[in-house]
Amino acid sequence: MIVILRLGIIQYPKKISLSEKIFNEYFKKTNIDAIYEGININPKDFEFKIKDILNNYYGLNVTVPFKEMVFKYLDYANESAVFLGAINTIHNNIGYNTDWIGFYNSILNEKLDGNILVLGAGGTTKAVLYGLYKLGVDKITLINRTYEKAIKIKKLFYKKIDIKVLEFSKLNSEINNANIFINTTSIGMFNEKIPIKLHDNLNLVYDVIYFHTPLQKESESLGIKTINGENMWYHQAIQNLKIWNIYDENIFEKVYNNI
Repeated sequence: MIVILRLGIIQYPKKISLSEKIFNEYFKKTNIDAIYEGININPKDFEFKIKDILNNYYGLNVTVPFKEMVFKYLDYANESAVFLGAINTIHNNIGYNTDWIGFYNSILNEKLDGNILVLGAGGTTKAVLYGLYKLGVDKITLINRTYEKAIKIKKLFYKKIDIKVLEFSKLNSEINNANIFINTTSIGMFNEKIPIKLHDNLNLVYDVIYFHTPLQKESESLGIKTINGENMWYHQAIQNLKIWNIYDENIFEKVYNNI
């Protein structure tokens, strides 16, 4: 009898994720009897279905809005997941946060000198700031449409990073003082433009969105080093496979480069 490892991503609404495409191709190339699938749950049904899912899947990813909800159904969550208040990877009923590791590894070899400006105050923002903290960054400027949410982030990272919070109206002027700009919001996912004008003194623009957004296009046109969210996903995916004990570096590289 062939034992098939079931893996999946708990999500809402239904979509075909990059993980689903690449992991299933990876399993074929490694001859691992496994399947990775979308597990689509309406949030109102989460508490009735989550225990069965945890019992029937070898490994899981978790997306918004379930990253906080899943905590109480697990035996344990690691330190970074507890601090960030979000779980995005599960194995053996243990919760992990690999979002910050994905960001950390994607920017590990970049020079992080100068003023760092971060836009956003959501879950991805917290993962990015935790990654910056682990890289030794001790000071950043944070701007968000909702000022109060940015203040909550500042309080969370008290004693880790010195965060200067500014009103959203200061964004376009503050970009002129920045050497590194990191967008952690979803602005640009549907080709929207962030209301800023970049300058060529920026050393790096990092946009967490996978797609080629207006921000990325403008940054590239100015000759600024530009990193997008697929780099973060790539390093996060590697960490997920390591947690699930099914990582083969050579095969993963071949599959990823051919997708």
